Amino acid sequence: MSEQEQILFASINNSCYFKLCGELRYTNATGMDDLIERLFSSQITCDQVVIDLNQATFIDSTYVGLLASLARYCQRQQLPKPTIFSTQIEINELLFGLCLDQAFQIVQQPTNLSSGKVPLDMTSVPARSYTEQEQGNMILRAHQALIDLNDKNKAEFQPVVNLLKQQLK
Repeated sequence: MSEQEQILFASINNSCYFKLCGELRYTNATGMDDLIERLFSSQITCDQVVIDLNQATFIDSTYVGLLASLARYCQRQQLPKPTIFSTQIEINELLFGLCLDQAFQIVQQPTNLSSGKVPLDMTSVPARSYTEQEQGNMILRAHQALIDLNDKNKAEFQPVVNLLKQQLK
């Protein structure tokens, strides 16, 4: 992962902050996937989730699916909708096009996290070393979360999910 592609995370007073920078692709998603798995397994406690995408330059469907997983976590825990901050026009078009505004509060403005001043306790999340099978399972889980959001996504991504299930057997 280069300087531009990074995941920063902080948990402050049970609020979880994610700052995602650079090109967000399945090839560099293992750290984010691991962080989400730790959330689901209650290793990290969150009462509120905030995601800053202001310095993201690209996001693929796997990463959007990981974001959908965060929304599902909040729904299951009966927490408020997670908040996404994004001023990137292309990324916002993708988020709205995949109906993420149904599961997130999307705020199209900068955050104080975007100013370059990162809270001292915000740490960089390293990529994890996944086997090909583990990476395939991550991509499958992410796309499953994406199709679980709504029927439009189901129509668009169900063939991908079916193919992944077939290949992972």
